[in-house]
Amino acid sequence: MIKEEQGVTIVVLVVAVILLLILAGVGLNLSFSSIDQVKDSKLETELGMVRQAITEQYWKASSVGKTGISTGEGPVDFWVGNQITNFSEIDLPNQNTIQETEKSEAFFSKANSYAPVYQEDYYYRLTPTQLKEIGIQEAEATYVVNYATGEVYNETQKKDSKSQLLYLPQTNQKKTDALEKDDMFSDWNE
Repeated sequence: MIKEEQGVTIVVLVVAVILLLILAGVGLNLSFSSIDQVKDSKLETELGMVRQAITEQYWKASSVGKTGISTGEGPVDFWVGNQITNFSEIDLPNQNTIQETEKSEAFFSKANSYAPVYQEDYYYRLTPTQLKEIGIQEAEATYVVNYATGEVYNETQKKDSKSQLLYLPQTNQKKTDALEKDDMFSDWNE
């Protein structure tokens, strides 16, 4: 009498390998999407840090009266960066390669209406070295900013992993006439 040997058939082995490959593929896909999320988060955080730094610069300039009509003598000391005189100097992505949103449409529409009058109305290009001057130490990208409006655009990366424009829109941070009135806080003593 011959004893039958028990073992793994080739079919079971192939099914097990296929299942392992599927699990590995799902795991890798989740890893890559997590990596993209972390990179996008870093880019968004850096945009916010640059906005905070230029906001501080703007308010410093406003507090000493350095905002106003351009004299043509170049940027005031508060405006770190290279002044952009024409919107076409900004390196923009092809509009067909980005996901259209309200903020991206608003940014692209500025191309036809860019006519700075005041020193603060200009856009400025900030390199990583210039960003260090305003307190951003770890930046690797070049940014285009508008000190008065708080706009920030990452000119190096241009878009995130979801093809959204790396741009923070206007915050309307310009000083209003009410802030400039001397008697604004006169009711504090009452």
